[in-house]
Amino acid sequence: MACSKKFFNPFKPSAGAEPPRIIGRDQVFLDYVGALEGGAGAPARLMRVTGPRGSGKTVLLTDLGARAQDIGWNVVNITAGVNMVDDLMYELSPDSSVDSISLAGNAAIASGEVSMGVKRPNLRALMKRRCGEGKGLVVTIDEVQDAPLEAMQLIAGSVQHLIREKENISLVFAGLPMGVMDLINGKALTFLRRAQSEELDFISLIEVKLSFKDGFAASGLILDDDQLEIMAHATEGYAYLIQLIGYYVWRFADLHRASSMQVSDEDMRLGVENAMTRFHEVVHEPAISKLTKGAMEYLVAMAREGERASTADVAKRMGREPKATSSFRRSLIQHEVIQSPVRGYVEFSVPFLREYVLDNAEELLDRY
Repeated sequence: MACSKKFFNPFKPSAGAEPPRIIGRDQVFLDYVGALEGGAGAPARLMRVTGPRGSGKTVLLTDLGARAQDIGWNVVNITAGVNMVDDLMYELSPDSSVDSISLAGNAAIASGEVSMGVKRPNLRALMKRRCGEGKGLVVTIDEVQDAPLEAMQLIAGSVQHLIREKENISLVFAGLPMGVMDLINGKALTFLRRAQSEELDFISLIEVKLSFKDGFAASGLILDDDQLEIMAHATEGYAYLIQLIGYYVWRFADLHRASSMQVSDEDMRLGVENAMTRFHEVVHEPAISKLTKGAMEYLVAMAREGERASTADVAKRMGREPKATSSFRRSLIQHEVIQSPVRGYVEFSVPFLREYVLDNAEELLDRY
């Protein structure tokens, strides 16, 4: 039967794009909104969000900010980088003349010679003013692993003083796990270590199946139970893959909507295949693009050993002594490509990266 109504794809795999419904994060939302409504000093008002690439950190920040706005809070969102203090000051007061004050400070940050005395009173004053408007001020910082230490010292110090003054202020920052920990363990950032930690884990496959079922049904397309099972397992509960697979399967099924609203097995096969290709392009390639030759050789050897491998076995496969490969291992861990769950073992920290490395090992090594 023909269907004339126009439907839009309910899945949003663009970086940071917010899907109609975020799944698997209900407790985070409850904790955060409860903290905003619980008065100054509520622990979840200071929150750090960590997770691997594509785990939904940016989407979560966006949603937390939207929920804060819905209950009357002012929200300022920035992305970490050398200009982050200027960006924050502008967002706090876009109609003011703080740009001329902060430009010199920005140059100092870029050169590593920041002067805390020049900027701190101005930033704190702007934040304090916004705290008094509405119910309070929420500042979110994305990609915080890229933040200059001096900039985070300045922002954290301002927030800390406002908390002491019992102002309604909240700071939520997100980034890759090791990068976040390296930052907050740095000089003069003890305050941020007390932030409530939210580590974005894999989403329950039951919730994934419900999300697929609801998303397709709401737009008139039908998935049977076996298809739901296969699609959910293909995501491994990974937030970005849920959106990618849903997007591509829906797109193929939508092409024959006029003749059949049942998702076919071919729609599903092509959708998963296209989703994985895109996943390789936007998650795997950026993760390994800056690796040295030695680190790439270690990664290939590790992939050939298994999902979890003994560091001694990886070194043996490379034809080297274990000590001679330690720098490669450290580099891969710092790039958040692998992790060491227990002493003497390593495993991949990005879903499906092992399969990608195995399938493309020769081409990856030929790049050097």
